[in-house]
Amino acid sequence: MRRRPTPEDEDESDEIVDPLVAMVRSDARSAYYDPRYARPTSASPPGGWGEIDPAFLDEARPPVPAFPLDVLPPFWRDWVGDTAGALGAPVDYVAQSVLAAVSGLCGAGASVRIGPRWAEPLVLWQALVGAPSSGKSPAMASVRALLATLDAEQAARAGDRGKADDESPPGTLIEETALAAVADAVAANRCGVVLWRDDGAEWLLGAPETARRQWLKAWSAHPLSLSSRRSVERFAASLLLALPTERLATLLTTGNELAARFLFAWPAPAAHCPLGAAKPARDDEALAALRRIAQKARTADDPLEIAVDQRGLKAFDGFLADLANELRESALHETEGLETAWLGKGRGTVARLAGLLELLAWSELGSAGPRGQLGTEQIERGVRLWSDYFRPHAFALFHRAAPTERERQARRVVRWLRQCGLGEVSREQVRVEALHRSVNASDAEQVLYRLRDAGIVSRIDYELPSRGGRPPNRWCVSPRLATTVAAGNAGNAGNLSGQR
Repeated sequence: MRRRPTPEDEDESDEIVDPLVAMVRSDARSAYYDPRYARPTSASPPGGWGEIDPAFLDEARPPVPAFPLDVLPPFWRDWVGDTAGALGAPVDYVAQSVLAAVSGLCGAGASVRIGPRWAEPLVLWQALVGAPSSGKSPAMASVRALLATLDAEQAARAGDRGKADDESPPGTLIEETALAAVADAVAANRCGVVLWRDDGAEWLLGAPETARRQWLKAWSAHPLSLSSRRSVERFAASLLLALPTERLATLLTTGNELAARFLFAWPAPAAHCPLGAAKPARDDEALAALRRIAQKARTADDPLEIAVDQRGLKAFDGFLADLANELRESALHETEGLETAWLGKGRGTVARLAGLLELLAWSELGSAGPRGQLGTEQIERGVRLWSDYFRPHAFALFHRAAPTERERQARRVVRWLRQCGLGEVSREQVRVEALHRSVNASDAEQVLYRLRDAGIVSRIDYELPSRGGRPPNRWCVSPRLATTVAAGNAGNAGNLSGQR
């Protein structure tokens, strides 16, 4: 007895059928309904084809937002913009360097107090991502010079007190990457340090797993023990690292716990600033502002505490509730991974960003000291910087450099579709020809649904057969796939003009 055809057979038969027979088999009311000859009722999305998600185009640069300069207080907004314009560098790199400077000056010597048992040190780990000659090093150097001046002043004061060079307290800036050397620098510093490297993170990527686990304590300013006689009570070390794009994947695959603590910035190349339009940055005022912050920070044992007031707690609660719901959804759908791990650090990171922005706002006022409280406005600035800037940058990088297995499969199918130039495809073709039988039919369908969400395919609807059976599982391919190329990312083009 002949087996009834199934949708999986739809592309496997070269049988020549009489046109009249084919017409009967395509009729959903016929007892001889054959899905290979089914007539479609629709062949394109109801609303038409939209834009294709550029993340699925190999040559595409993920679109990311520009750094929101307006979260910075007026002086620092101007200084960052003027410095970036003079250097021809993205404002993102300069702004991240400013945040790194403040986190290095404060470290565990300042904290944001959210509740009786919850305080966050002002420690940040940041990665400036970009191709060579994208402006990372000049942007970092502009802020590094200010910190180096403060370190020199500190050394001079120690000399005036008669301390020998080997007794002088270390500066905020360090370059030595050996964990023991960093621990010594932190132990001798009243607040903490910032490891400032513009040559990548090979030292971190090449470290053994035990050393990387110890580095995790630096983000939380937790105790570090290197031996029975060598320990640091509050190991607070901020990081500012420049990473070439080709090295990013290595960092993202070293483990979620490490990569989830970094705030990433991957801006577009800066727009050209006419030489005559470049304004000299007010470096003396920037130095004086950082000096005020350094003088206000206390010690790791007795930190300057910036409390979140009742209005700020209400705003923070709203953010935390939304974040908890998102993390719960991730757990329910078993989508835990690097994105979920990164989101999980959002609670503490938002508090830290709000505290750093508040110190920057206070530093330009030259008042007797910071207000000591974070209200609604300050918390909302931290939430906005994390949610609307750092989050899309991080996720764009994760999708690009460390995609999930499902994302990799979807991209493989896209490359295959573009290579074959198909306008219509079946699920079985995707499973067998594009993915080489590495997935089952259900997984292949999930890949197609992912491509549907990306605007690349749309399922073809058929009239359901009245006597049982299944209609074909076929998908039409967006005609834009063959012609769409990356539009690039012009997200920062207006930073030096519209946001100054």
